[in-house]
Amino acid sequence: MRFFHGLPAGPLVLASFIFSLFSPSIAHPDHEEETGSCLTGHIKLAEIIFGKITPSDFDTSAVSRRFSRPEKRTSDQNVPIIFYSSSQQNRRPIITMANDRLSPVEALAIHEGKVIAVGSLASVRKKAGDRRIFRNLHKQVILPGFVEPHLHIMLSALLKGYFLDISPLRAPSFESAMQQLRDELKTLKQGEWLIAYGYDPSRLNWHDLSKEDLDKEVSLTTPIVVINASGHLAYANSLAFQEVGITKNTPNPEGGEYAKDPKTGELTGVLVESGAILQFSAKATLANLGRTGRVKEGLAKILGQWLAKGLTTVFDGGLGAVTPQDLETVANLTEVSPIRIRAAVADFKPGDAEKMLGTGNMPAGGFKRKGLIVKTVKLWSDGSTQGFTAAVKQNYLSEHFPTYFVGKEKGVLVWPDSANVGESAFNTTMYDEMLKWLNRGYQLMIHANGDRASDIVLGNFEKIFKKYPKHNPKRSGIIHRIEHFTVTETSQVRKAKDLGIAVSHTMGHVHYWGDTFRFGVLGKERAERIDPVKDDVNSGVIYSFNSDSPVTDADPLLWVGTAISRRVYKSNNILGKAQRVGLEDALKGVTSYPAKQILWEKEVGSLEAGKFADFVIVSRDLWCFDWERKNTNEIKVLETWIGGVRRYSALGSV
Repeated sequence: MRFFHGLPAGPLVLASFIFSLFSPSIAHPDHEEETGSCLTGHIKLAEIIFGKITPSDFDTSAVSRRFSRPEKRTSDQNVPIIFYSSSQQNRRPIITMANDRLSPVEALAIHEGKVIAVGSLASVRKKAGDRRIFRNLHKQVILPGFVEPHLHIMLSALLKGYFLDISPLRAPSFESAMQQLRDELKTLKQGEWLIAYGYDPSRLNWHDLSKEDLDKEVSLTTPIVVINASGHLAYANSLAFQEVGITKNTPNPEGGEYAKDPKTGELTGVLVESGAILQFSAKATLANLGRTGRVKEGLAKILGQWLAKGLTTVFDGGLGAVTPQDLETVANLTEVSPIRIRAAVADFKPGDAEKMLGTGNMPAGGFKRKGLIVKTVKLWSDGSTQGFTAAVKQNYLSEHFPTYFVGKEKGVLVWPDSANVGESAFNTTMYDEMLKWLNRGYQLMIHANGDRASDIVLGNFEKIFKKYPKHNPKRSGIIHRIEHFTVTETSQVRKAKDLGIAVSHTMGHVHYWGDTFRFGVLGKERAERIDPVKDDVNSGVIYSFNSDSPVTDADPLLWVGTAISRRVYKSNNILGKAQRVGLEDALKGVTSYPAKQILWEKEVGSLEAGKFADFVIVSRDLWCFDWERKNTNEIKVLETWIGGVRRYSALGSV
């Protein structure tokens, strides 16, 4: 059986049918709640679950206290701290990334949550005054706190707590994935469903799941639903179909499909898109009400993991793809999270973003809800590359191309434009939608994996800037973003530079899917130039590296190493040697450049006087590290500081 990855916004599609249950509804004064729509089922489920879990479960003081580990000082807490090194081999241990350069210095002084001085030890001592505390780094190095420009907070929490994770990093083979499902089966109570996430055929020898697999390998007596890593596809066993009441004669739902064997007409067990998946997930959620508290545990877990990777600022890549409810939850979270948070609002289809932002212009300083500031609207132009739905100019390789997509060998475009008439159900063109939000003063971040999609996005920006020069970043001061920018042409990189458009690459495409792209999806020539960081550097484009968590785990140092080496996970193959960059250019992608992309560069992204004292202490120097041959996990994040407070220590108690 061939596998299927569905249309774009996998993380948000998945979030919409589960996480909307865990937050109270909110209404913008300019928007009336929809009735009689697909939201009705969500709302009724939310009423049932609301007594079980509320936003307070996510923003309890316990979550805040768990990660608040202030530096032990003298009895006087208002004393500057000076960081320096006495090691002759580590005379400039502070990498500041000032002016988008490594800009290493001898010393750093922090006080009351801010950087007060960087430079020579003598000058920093003078600035700090007579009452100060010294911290000798010896062989350790300080970097600016890492800025993650694109992940999904609540979905990541959900998958760490509510779902069993059987992604290839946890279950590297079909057999191990089935064993993990069998082990989880033993923890269930009578009547509960087995729910898992992360199965990825493209990294498991293209072995798709079927209901026969789940029946035979796991259980005939417990209903099972497994969400594909893309978020656009799920797999269910026979009992799950019986519980939901789906047979081979059941018509496909709107916005989904129950995949059938083309020869026999029998159900295969594959559920395509949220229209089909939602029915199974809703049934499973009601059966598993006793497990909803695990989502809070998942949130604490991901915050801890991100701190341990050195993240000090994160940007949620799309709140509220279908309903506005997760905006309220993330707004609550910002008031207690040890990590700084900003976000974009999702405009997956016309009208989505207006449910949260209204129809007026962006307020001065951004749309604010509690501690959350939103200045960005996100749109999707195509799908996923490994899922064969990214819109590309040349056909995908045929060997593993899904039978479901015959006739769509160049992927799928989401919004109608002159180049893709008939490919979209939307009446509004992407050009019109982009212009609407630009006129309201918002930043745009637009998902585009394929080169065909990027042509349309860049073309729309070009036409808008020509007709309405006030929207050109050179005049507006707002940097707009293309997300992923995976399959590209050199001319597109140059065009992005000319237009002042920034790009953000999901570097896990190189690290985890590099061989998949080369041998099963794109072929050698196109695969070797995915995520073309060297082209970005040569053209002067502002670029960043993202995890798109939970698509991949957030791990900035891994993305730095990937940009330098282009090494593929497990095989150690080099994917596109010509796109390698040096240490300085790689570090830009996780520090100063993403800070610019999320419109927060005045406070985060580099260590300069007046900015937040957000930084990471790592175990060794980075200059002499053999990035091309060694594993980046040999560089340890020892401490993570946010606002002058040590929030994480690898040594445990501090």
